[in-house]
Amino acid sequence: MSTATGAPHVRTEGLTVRYGAFLALRDVTVSLPAGGISGLIGPNGAGKTTLLNAISGFTPIAEGSVHIGHRNITALGTRRRALAGVVRGFQTVRLMERESVLTNVLVGTERLPQPNALAQFLALPSQWRARNRDMAAATEVLDLLGLARQAHRRVDELPFASRRLVEVARVLVSSPSVILLDEPAAGLDQEGRQELAAVLTRVHENHPSTMVVVEHDVDLVKSLCSYVIALDSGAFLRDGTPAEVFGDRQVQLAYFGRAASADA
Repeated sequence: MSTATGAPHVRTEGLTVRYGAFLALRDVTVSLPAGGISGLIGPNGAGKTTLLNAISGFTPIAEGSVHIGHRNITALGTRRRALAGVVRGFQTVRLMERESVLTNVLVGTERLPQPNALAQFLALPSQWRARNRDMAAATEVLDLLGLARQAHRRVDELPFASRRLVEVARVLVSSPSVILLDEPAAGLDQEGRQELAAVLTRVHENHPSTMVVVEHDVDLVKSLCSYVIALDSGAFLRDGTPAEVFGDRQVQLAYFGRAASADA
């Protein structure tokens, strides 16, 4: 899998997140390669979603730092991280059910620089240029994800798999440099998972970005990701290629509750 030109790597150093007395992440130092699709795996409660939240700014960190490329973004809030190109998708589909697919995707363009309130109120040329830019971006991503024909349909008229893709489209429309997806295949059947994997691969080939995917489906991770990080109980466990990580005895014990036999 080729490295996307211009995409940054993502790095955390000594990342610790506390919820009261509970340590959700403990001194996690990881480095995700630039321009690849990386998988983040681990059993329930391993800290996978918390790590995405810490990188994107949705969860305050107690100790440590977050770096995108050569930039330390630890002090930035969620919106400033989004403007810096770090965008997060959620496990639960969060769409405006009664609005069109296009309207839902255009919500994601709010992460792009927008004209000030006066320019919007007076409908200055900068406002029209921004609107044209946003519409062009939405049209492009809908076409890329195979949703162009659904653009004017209400979201609540779509099957679940298509609604998942609308959520992904809303993440992608601002052309983020770092894409964080939390179990994007949740709720999809096998056909839907295969379609999602094909879509994410197509996105990766067409847009320079560093993508991080939290996923429980081992086959999906193996087919989609070139690099995998395993967490367990809020701590770093193992990293490497899918074969290296899933072949590791400690990962097998944490993830499956057993180690594979030598002749498996």
